[in-house]
Amino acid sequence: MKKSYTIFALLLFFCLQQATAITVSGKVTDENNQPVPFASIYIKGTTRGTSSNLQGFYTIDLAPGKYELVFKLIGYKPEIETINAESTNQAINVKLVPESIMLKEATINASGEDPAYEVIRQAQKKRKFYLEQVDAYSCDVYIKGEQRILKKPKKIMGMEVDPDNEIDSTTGIVYLSESVSKFNFKQKNKIKEEMISSKVSGDNKAFSYNQASDMLFNFYENLIQIDELSEKGFISPISATAMLSYRYKLLGTFYEDGQMINKIQVIPKRKNDPVFSGIINIMENSWRIHSLQLVLTKDAQIDFVDTLRINQVFVPVEKEIWLPFSNKFNFDFGFLGIKGDGMFVSVNSNYIIDPDFPKHFFTQEIMKVNDDANKKDSSYWKESRPIPLTVEEANDYRKRDSMALIRHSKTYTDSTDRKKNKFKFKDLFLGYNHMNTYKKQYWSISDPLLGLQFNTVQGVNLSSGFNFSKLYENNKRYSFGGAVGYGFSNNDFYGSVYAGYLYKPQKFARINIAAGHTYSQFNSNTPILPLINSLYSLLNEQNFMKLYQKNFVSITHSSELFNGFYFTPSVEYATRTSLINTTGLAWIHSDYNYTSNDPQDKTNFAYAFHNNQALTVDLKVRYVFKQRYYTAPNIKTVTGSKFPTLLIDYKKGINGLGSVVDYDLLTIGIEHSLNLKWLGKSNYSITAGSFLNNRKMYFMDYYHFNGNQTLFSGFGLADFQLLDYYTNSTNKQFIEGHFEHNFLGFFLNKIPLIKKLKLQEIGKASILTTDGKNTYGELSIGIQRLGFRADFVAGFSNQKQVSTGLRVGLKFN
Repeated sequence: MKKSYTIFALLLFFCLQQATAITVSGKVTDENNQPVPFASIYIKGTTRGTSSNLQGFYTIDLAPGKYELVFKLIGYKPEIETINAESTNQAINVKLVPESIMLKEATINASGEDPAYEVIRQAQKKRKFYLEQVDAYSCDVYIKGEQRILKKPKKIMGMEVDPDNEIDSTTGIVYLSESVSKFNFKQKNKIKEEMISSKVSGDNKAFSYNQASDMLFNFYENLIQIDELSEKGFISPISATAMLSYRYKLLGTFYEDGQMINKIQVIPKRKNDPVFSGIINIMENSWRIHSLQLVLTKDAQIDFVDTLRINQVFVPVEKEIWLPFSNKFNFDFGFLGIKGDGMFVSVNSNYIIDPDFPKHFFTQEIMKVNDDANKKDSSYWKESRPIPLTVEEANDYRKRDSMALIRHSKTYTDSTDRKKNKFKFKDLFLGYNHMNTYKKQYWSISDPLLGLQFNTVQGVNLSSGFNFSKLYENNKRYSFGGAVGYGFSNNDFYGSVYAGYLYKPQKFARINIAAGHTYSQFNSNTPILPLINSLYSLLNEQNFMKLYQKNFVSITHSSELFNGFYFTPSVEYATRTSLINTTGLAWIHSDYNYTSNDPQDKTNFAYAFHNNQALTVDLKVRYVFKQRYYTAPNIKTVTGSKFPTLLIDYKKGINGLGSVVDYDLLTIGIEHSLNLKWLGKSNYSITAGSFLNNRKMYFMDYYHFNGNQTLFSGFGLADFQLLDYYTNSTNKQFIEGHFEHNFLGFFLNKIPLIKKLKLQEIGKASILTTDGKNTYGELSIGIQRLGFRADFVAGFSNQKQVSTGLRVGLKFN
């Protein structure tokens, strides 16, 4: 009974507090009565607060009592208002005036060094201390994101830019979202974020892209990693090596609560270095960051945006502990005639230092979106959002949410689908797509032009594919489709069908069934694309592609059994038929002559093997150590790992049930990516394998390597660039290794004029040994920009150079 009274009393106290909460609101302006956007407003001595919106308005709810509200913004003198929160709401308007900057008395040394340099040196000495000062904390994080299109053409390359009128014609707003999260941190780099609520304008089923970890740039780190803008990171103004990249100028000092603060301008030494410009304020004696206003421009070789502005304001959380209270990012962008801008602002409040996290609290799940995060009503958001909506934002929510009811209706979606589904003349050549948005059903017919190919076995052949898919509310999906084609030289119709079902999205669990009468390369990895083979055959009489006929049925299941551990078993029954060339067609006759279709003996124009049946079972395991991820309802998104990936593959050829093959192949491999920050990034893979049994095999059962004998390459990590497609194929043992390093412009960005091209230097080494005796290796150097890559390659066999060549192609990761 006593326990019941206690619970009742606590509930009554909470309800009374809620009922008697006082709302303090107003407007923050400057000395010219202009609104001051995104000023930080918090209760002195706490980290509970808010921020003014774009129009300068703010609001904060207070329990009855007496408070000191601090109003501050970089470049302005803080104002403190004493609030007596009684029984009625209060309107408090605040005027901020520019901070009074005083020139600091300092002795200029013989070299004429600016006093700012000594301040930075002191900050560098304390950098690591402040980086590691707080072992753990938790806080509440509110984030608002907004993007606008300010200018757009009606069409780009013949396609309408905004066919559904998603862009507001008056405000230009294309994306508006808010989120509230609980963010937890522990050294080193352990994070766990829980998104409690999420709101996206115009889509009440969506979740915002806001992540607290994306907003918490830590300038005590040597490098600030912003992967969306650059792969190599940006040098902090107080990093250990900052003096090599920055010049500094002391603009003066100002005081806050009796503490002197140094206002320092940071200036890039070289125009195209990955560095910031702007202002960083460093507190005297403690040498901690007080606040900063830093900018990245195209000069810093950023991608996707033209300018990024970062504002951070720190507040005292406990004695001698200051942490970010507000973060604000503004950016401008422009491409293909489209110009726009965007903003993300966050307010971090209610810090708890060294919370008592339960055992195993931190896992590889770095973020979780709660099931009800997008189901909060307007009253929740009115109470929870610390930054009031502007008139434009409120109107955007109201307009888009109303339009969403219409846009998601069957009448509306059917109407827009009819327009998009209308068959056009170009669809005869580029393929056709059909959608039923309301039912979430989609089907397509593939591009017939890409299906027009040539090889010496089928001659000219034409194929086209069909695909259908249906998506469900829980992100389950089923699909089916197929392809059909005809070879005009060997007079044969061919085709295949498939069906697949993604039945557990958060476990990537899928089952696929396929069957067909097809033409397959002996290397199932498809080392040469049909289009490339067509060009080399017709223009140079080089038929690199070697084919056999395969009639098959297969079933494959794949799923993630536990985090990072993927298991994919499959079984296939196939009839393999040997083929020969049926045509010698060539548009241009060269010194080359077509070779036979026998990959082991290019002078054998007879059938290469006896027709046979094969029943094979393949068991694949892929384990990503300490794989990090985040989850949302029915969704799991993998963000990667700093640790290697283990690959194990066991393949068994079964003798019986009509199958004549009998072999066992075991391969084990490791893949890993290393981020070396400003030195670049590395990728390597090592694979070793052995046929434990090779009693009965055909050449397509051998282990093949990804060779290349053409100018064009996809630059896969496990690809060789000069290796013959089949010379080194083996049915015994092998080991291959590949190491590639992208210097991310480390050298070329130091050369005048060339550095403006933003070229990336790439070096690669590959090695292969088969049967314990034959060794082949490659060394290459290349450059890459915007996905285009060119490499010069040298090949070596048993330590003797055997070939060199140039390779070009597209590489987007």
